[in-house]
Amino acid sequence: MNLAKPSLAIRDIAVHVDGSDGDTAKTSHADTIATMFDAPLIALLMNYLQAAPIPPGPGRAWLAAELRKRGVEQGDASEIRARERLAGLRAPSEIRRIDYAYQELGARIGPPARSVDLVIVGRPHGDGGQWPEIFEAVIFDAGAPAYVVPPDAVNAKEPETVLIAWKDTTECSHAIKAALPFLQRAKQVYLVSVAETSSDEERHQEPAADMARHLARHGVTVEIRHLPQWDDAAEGLLNEASSLGAELIVVGAYGRTRLRQMLFGGVTRELLKRSPIALLMAH
Repeated sequence: MNLAKPSLAIRDIAVHVDGSDGDTAKTSHADTIATMFDAPLIALLMNYLQAAPIPPGPGRAWLAAELRKRGVEQGDASEIRARERLAGLRAPSEIRRIDYAYQELGARIGPPARSVDLVIVGRPHGDGGQWPEIFEAVIFDAGAPAYVVPPDAVNAKEPETVLIAWKDTTECSHAIKAALPFLQRAKQVYLVSVAETSSDEERHQEPAADMARHLARHGVTVEIRHLPQWDDAAEGLLNEASSLGAELIVVGAYGRTRLRQMLFGGVTRELLKRSPIALLMAH
């Protein structure tokens, strides 16, 4: 007797909010994903308590307290706006407010981000980019997968066509594992590689076939596509995603050193600047 293999699901979702209009796209996608998987939603309100250098003197303690008071008040206003937005969602949600000071972000966001299956953040670079430090804290400090939403993608829907930006790396493998619940529900999944040189050996055809077989064992039917060499690999992937009508790109984050990509560019950074559709990333 053949029994259907159980599908994977996302059980806990977090979304970064700050009470601004920039929350619109993120909460739209968070609500859609939470509804897809019947999962609760945790909104992480990260409120930065800015502290200016204060010279020694009799008023130092008062000034430090005043700066903190203003930061808390700003957080209170942001929390009110965030709660109003969450009240209009379909999925059950709660808000967790985290007040943090300089250099505390990674330590503060790590515990809640590591306790969920997915963290939804805004696209950190390019037009309308927001909170790059949140994205990097999720990816590096928390080691959690990030679902990155472009600022204009306010009308979220379940991704039916998914493009996997394939490269035989640990980061790509981690991203695919995090994306399995989406891949199992998708109607079309494409495993797309971009040649790094003109030689066929660089196209990694055998590892791609191995990954396709692995995904097939999880109930995911994959079409493999090997693109010719592009001067800009990110542009090649985005062009293919547009041609296929993809609604989600799965990609490993920062395959080389983060500093090198931040200084000189790379596929990760270019996708984070230019992708008009959501990205699911893991490091």
